[in-house]
Amino acid sequence: MNGLFSKTIGMLSDIIGARSQRHQVLSSNVSNIDTPGYEPKDVDFEKLIDSMRQKGVRMARTHGKHLPAPTPGGSLSVVRTGDRVSLDREMVTIAENHLMHNAAVEMLARKFRGLQTVLREGK
Repeated sequence: MNGLFSKTIGMLSDIIGARSQRHQVLSSNVSNIDTPGYEPKDVDFEKLIDSMRQKGVRMARTHGKHLPAPTPGGSLSVVRTGDRVSLDREMVTIAENHLMHNAAVEMLARKFRGLQTVLREGK
């Protein structure tokens, strides 16, 4: 069964999960903006990158102007990012995370639509 669904589906699923968890952490920062002594947190994506490399997943930039690829999978590590919550910075980070989440959802949907087309044509 795993051969039918390439590594791409698993990776996209991991990305979506990681982005969802990051959204929870970032939302917590915003909701605690007025809490005395609260330290903002974020997800450590470097550990995710290392985790995927250990699984044998390689991502490469084939052109200098390409953006780095998002990195899925692995266990998420939450780290402190600073001494105060900045509403502007948190909202920008949430917006970026939301866009990356939606992009992964769209790629996964396209992958499934492709499989659906193959199954429909095979009848």
